[in-house]
Amino acid sequence: MPGANPRNAPSNFEVRINGALLPADLETSLLSVAVDDDTNLPSMFTLGLTSSEQQPNANQLVDQALFRIGNAVEVKLGYDQLTRLISGEITGLEPEFSFNGLPSLTVRGYDRRHRLQRGRKTRTFVQQKDSAIAAQIASEAGLTAQTQDSQVTHEYMLQANQTDLEFLQTRSRQIRYEVIVDDRTLMFRPVANAESEILTLTFDDDLLEFYPRLSSIGQVNEVAVRGWNLKDKKEIVGQARRGDEVSTMGGQTSGAAIAETAFGAAVARVGDRPVRTQAEADQLAKARFNHDVLTLIKGEGVCHGYPLLRAGKVIKIDGIGQRFSGKYYVTAASHRYSSRGYYTHFTVQRNSTNR
Repeated sequence: MPGANPRNAPSNFEVRINGALLPADLETSLLSVAVDDDTNLPSMFTLGLTSSEQQPNANQLVDQALFRIGNAVEVKLGYDQLTRLISGEITGLEPEFSFNGLPSLTVRGYDRRHRLQRGRKTRTFVQQKDSAIAAQIASEAGLTAQTQDSQVTHEYMLQANQTDLEFLQTRSRQIRYEVIVDDRTLMFRPVANAESEILTLTFDDDLLEFYPRLSSIGQVNEVAVRGWNLKDKKEIVGQARRGDEVSTMGGQTSGAAIAETAFGAAVARVGDRPVRTQAEADQLAKARFNHDVLTLIKGEGVCHGYPLLRAGKVIKIDGIGQRFSGKYYVTAASHRYSSRGYYTHFTVQRNSTNR
């Protein structure tokens, strides 16, 4: 598997700042590299450096021009082949000074989603789809847009004293989309839990820890979204029910079916937001239903470092019993590289079981 061979090859890293490799003296000072990848927050990189006694002026580390705020940083991790985990910008510096130790420095930065958090706006969007709004906001932030058509055109949409990221994430959650930035490209796309797995983890191979939790709390067999058509003076009802899962991720029984069998039918009624068309109500109902059912199983785990294990991907976990083995959607992945090795911590969700 490209970029992942944790058993047979030593792990390695590569850091570039403004396109150039980290100088040799700074590379030897680099003690740790971390990349936190998340579907809901700007992904973050952290570089941990320390001074050495060989440096004539230990404070040179803290005053490095390379670590200027706004400089572009690219971080790669892997084994025989390195994989880019993040391309972002330096946003913060955190030095540490001690009377009995050498100065150290943490360089912190985010992917370019952080640009969408700068300033709050109040404005309206008229006769636009969410995907078109995302493309406009991407352009305003100097990013290239890669969007999947969200289908429904809204008569009127208000961004009310929100950052662009808050607004886009609010819209994406309503329709079960995600806002992702890869380098200089903003992607606005549906949650991809129906995709095939990119890798399989087992305790016989590279999985080190896994802690899943199955809970039927919040599982319903139907979601009903209610609104009012002002022109036709008619009620609007959008519905999604058991069977409307975008995928059961290879499982036999979805969370909606489990809860209905155990406790009977239950309907979640949504009426706390303006809904102007039938298409909008149907979209909101299906999005809410699929959001809720995907919380059936949540889990956290640790494995040997896998640069391909990223937020927004599907992985498979085997060998943990019929009920919990299967595909999982990755919501966050934390890659940690240090002298102790390279490890990946991850959080996942699943909407079904096999029992």
